[in-house]
Amino acid sequence: MNRPTEYRPNAIALTIAGSDSSGGAGLQADLKTFQQFGVYGASVVTMITAQNSLGVRRIENLPSELVLDQLAAVLDDIQPVVAKTGALGTAETIDAIHQAAQQFTFPLIVDPVMVSKHGDPLVADDAVDAYRRLLPKAFLVTPNRFELEKLTGIAIKTNQDVAKAIHDLHQMGARFVLAKMGQVDGQSEHILGSGKENIAIQSKHFDTQNTHGAGCVLSATIAALIALGETDLKRIVQRAIRQVSIGIHNTHPIGKGRSPVETRVLANEPDEMTS
Repeated sequence: MNRPTEYRPNAIALTIAGSDSSGGAGLQADLKTFQQFGVYGASVVTMITAQNSLGVRRIENLPSELVLDQLAAVLDDIQPVVAKTGALGTAETIDAIHQAAQQFTFPLIVDPVMVSKHGDPLVADDAVDAYRRLLPKAFLVTPNRFELEKLTGIAIKTNQDVAKAIHDLHQMGARFVLAKMGQVDGQSEHILGSGKENIAIQSKHFDTQNTHGAGCVLSATIAALIALGETDLKRIVQRAIRQVSIGIHNTHPIGKGRSPVETRVLANEPDEMTS
C-alpha cells in the first residue's frame, strides 16, 4: 500500500460535519480518510444522527453556539492547513460558519449537503439561501447535480446548463467548482470549473449501491492532499476521484443495506480510472 513517504506533522485538516453512527459518512468518513493519507484530523460536530446502512432513524441538529464553541476550541489551539464542511443542517449553523470563516486563514472546501444523490431534499429552503451566502468563502464547492440545480435555480438538462450553473456559482463567489454529475454516457463524470475553463473528468462507473459516503470521502481526500502540500487542483481532484473509485471497487458488504465506501484501501494508486 502506498502511503506518504514523508511524515508531515503539520499536515492538519479540519472537518465541520455531522456524525454518522454507522461510520460510513460524515465526520467519521472524513477522519478515516485523513488518517489514511497521514493527515491529522480535527472535527467540529454539527449534528448527531442515529443511522446505519439501512437508513437514518433520527437527526438532532446541535445548537449553532455549541458548533461555534467547538470551532473556537480547535482554532485557539490547533491550526489546520485546510477545512471542509459536510452536513451543516440548519441555516443558522451555516450562517454561523459563514461568519466564523471571515477569520479563516486557510482554504475552505464546502460540500453543500442539501440534496441526496437520488434527489431527495435534506435541508429546508432557508438553508439553501444560507449556502449561497457561504459561497464567497469557498475555495472549492462540491455540489452534486441536484445541489447544483438548487443553488442556481437552473434545471440541468444539457452541457450548456451545466456550464451556466458553474458560471453562476463563480459569480456567487466560489473560487473553484467541482460538479458531481453522476453517471453520464456510462461513465461517472465530474466537472471542475476554475472560472476560466471547465474540465470534464470521467472515471469508471461501478454498477453498485455500495457508495454510502462517497461524496464525503471525495471532499475529504481533496482536503487531505491540500494538507499534504499539493497545489495543482486539477491533479488533486483527479487523484481524489481515483481514490474514491478504489474505495467503491473494493467495498465489501458492511451491514445489511447500502455499504459504505471502503476507506481502508485509500492512498493506493490505482490503474488508470480517470481521464
